[in-house]
Amino acid sequence: MSYRLSRRRRTSAIRTSAIGLSLTGAVLTAAMLGGCASPLSNPLSLGANHYADTLIARSLATGPGGTVGAMPTLTGGVTEYARVDSPGPLAQAGGAAVMPAVTPMDTTATQPAIPVAPAGSSTPQNPDGTTAVVPMPLPNDPLASQPLGSSNAQVDQVGLAAAALNQPETQFNLSLQDAIARAMHNNLDIRVDSFNPGIKETQIIQAEAAFDPVLFGQSNWSSTDEPLISQGFVLNGQSWQNQVGIRRLLPSGATVQAAANVNYLDIYNGFGNVAPTLKHSYTTNLALQITQPLFRGFGANVNLANVYLAQRDRKIALSTFKRTVITNVANVEEAYHNLVLARTLVEIQQQLLTASEQTAGRVRARIDIDADAIAVSESVAAVEARRAELIRAFAQLRSQSDRLKALLNDPELNIRDNMLINPTDRPTAEPIMFSTADAIVTALQQRTEIQEARLQVERADIIVQVSKNDLLPKVDLTASVQTNGLDNSLDQAFTSQFNPFGNFLDFRAGIKVEFPLGNRQSEAEHRQRQLERQQAITALVKAAQQVVLDVKLQLRDMLSSYQEIQARERARVSAAQELQAITQKEQIVALTPEFLQLKLDSQSRLAQAEQNLIQAMVNYNLAIMRLEQAKGTLLEFDRISLSPAPITQAGGDFGAKIERCPLDA
Repeated sequence: MSYRLSRRRRTSAIRTSAIGLSLTGAVLTAAMLGGCASPLSNPLSLGANHYADTLIARSLATGPGGTVGAMPTLTGGVTEYARVDSPGPLAQAGGAAVMPAVTPMDTTATQPAIPVAPAGSSTPQNPDGTTAVVPMPLPNDPLASQPLGSSNAQVDQVGLAAAALNQPETQFNLSLQDAIARAMHNNLDIRVDSFNPGIKETQIIQAEAAFDPVLFGQSNWSSTDEPLISQGFVLNGQSWQNQVGIRRLLPSGATVQAAANVNYLDIYNGFGNVAPTLKHSYTTNLALQITQPLFRGFGANVNLANVYLAQRDRKIALSTFKRTVITNVANVEEAYHNLVLARTLVEIQQQLLTASEQTAGRVRARIDIDADAIAVSESVAAVEARRAELIRAFAQLRSQSDRLKALLNDPELNIRDNMLINPTDRPTAEPIMFSTADAIVTALQQRTEIQEARLQVERADIIVQVSKNDLLPKVDLTASVQTNGLDNSLDQAFTSQFNPFGNFLDFRAGIKVEFPLGNRQSEAEHRQRQLERQQAITALVKAAQQVVLDVKLQLRDMLSSYQEIQARERARVSAAQELQAITQKEQIVALTPEFLQLKLDSQSRLAQAEQNLIQAMVNYNLAIMRLEQAKGTLLEFDRISLSPAPITQAGGDFGAKIERCPLDA
């Protein structure tokens, strides 16, 4: 499968101009968080220096000399030890983190010295004074000396190396369009399902192969030497029988066969009158035979049923593949917007922490004027609480970045590396116009679930036709014609078949009738196929109802999300105005614990209002995406087109002529 992906422009869906909800203008209208600019007023990007200054435990994650990875992650007493199949980072310093596992395959590995407890102490310690982990001896493993894994080098290399955690990150700017393009190239779910249409293609060829000509032949030699115990006709000698021919099944159900036979006789003893020409002779004949079913098994619709079913199966596989692509595009968009949300929340928490630190600084500066110990304690508690929230926000940002990298599966954005994706696109707040009726009609035409349900009904129709034909009696008409030749010479025997007088010709005709008494098996099977067809039709109606429900739910979600943005923006402006008034009042009132708590609460309310606003914007963008997904037009919405199907059908209906194109590379 291939695709074409152009720059993401959703202007076709936008029917009106923006409502004037400019985050930059709205945020800059108020003084927020002690004079810091709103995180929503910049293009959702963090400067490298600013980000490095506020990253928790960055300095602790770097080893001596500033090299990354020389020391394990160490934050607040939580230590990440090395893997058991490596000596460990502390082994270089003379200590031991975890005992390495040494197998007979690794004769160069050495075990570091086990730490011992100092005199008077029962706890082993490392040379640097830290508590050591005493390794437990490895049990005898009977499989340790055996090479594990497949002998296939490619299979043995499947897997991932150890990943880093909380090491210094480099930022990678990524747009939503670029993220979708990378997922189309590298996503593993898409790769797995992309094999299914090709698999179904081969099944079509297998079904068509039933009508390919079959070349057959046989050769039998025998030597006979029987005693003459009674009066009769006995021939003792040697015979050599040879046959070669071609046979083919026709779409009508007829079997056509043409065969040539050459037999040699060498008789050295016999009882009876044996003609001289038979003692050493060649017998040749050419035969043409046709067997045509008249009732059961008659007609192209019955005999080509497996081909028609394989064609429908391939269409279903293509539809399933398209749904997989749509699902993964939706997942990438959702992960991207969630990353935008996580990044913005980090900025909000950073600025809230900065504002709290500034407030705490003012409290300490006025401790000799009007601030007491209660006010100081409240300011310190607020700073630490918001610092904890920032730590949690950073963890969520890293997790969202890794989730997006896992979906992309891009070599440049390896999930093992500590590369942080920086989303460069902003969520839109522009309104769109829609028609509920048009959206439902489009969904009923485009949703892959509806297409698959229709194809299942077509499959059921084909199977019902075949089962109906099986109710008929089996009546086969057979006709054949054969030429004959006999002579002591092979050439003369072959030439004698073509007698100018039309002699030595055999004609045969026959009819074979078979009908089971009661015919209960065929009748029960036909009833089963009829019920399965009714079931497929009911499933189609159910899928249509679900599609209508999905469209209505997403339309309602999109409308409510857009209305929520307006309400959240008004709440944010009010919170900003409240904080601005409190900041101005701070210059003329005493800094009491009550006033300090009022200011801290106001800062929290403004930060929460900003979080609610960006959450509403993300929800609105996700609702737009999910609406297109519910309509089955997400690929067209994102300007993605799949390559044409390798097999095309003339009409595509039951009984239509088959037109198969070569496999698409």
